[in-house]
Amino acid sequence: MPKLDKLGFDEMIIISKKMFYGGFAFLPFLWLVNFLYFFQQTRKPSAPKQLKHYVYLSLGGCLLWFIVLTTWYGIFVNERTYWGALGDKLTVVIPKGS
Repeated sequence: MPKLDKLGFDEMIIISKKMFYGGFAFLPFLWLVNFLYFFQQTRKPSAPKQLKHYVYLSLGGCLLWFIVLTTWYGIFVNERTYWGALGDKLTVVIPKGS
């Protein structure tokens, strides 16, 4: 990624927009990277609203994915044994060698 001080706001918006839409390809960490990479630029008074829009939507998407995955993990770990054959099919067990 290029250094932000060498980019204009138009180029930042293009990169942020690509990273935002790339997050919809089941890449929630791309949203996190987008937020962390451009957050300092959104704090500037001259930052365009469109850049702020993509950066903060990326943060929201990342948090939503975190909540969904954490909830699924909690349910799966605590309820898997009650699901019978379905729970066994969803479980990946790597056998130990002798």
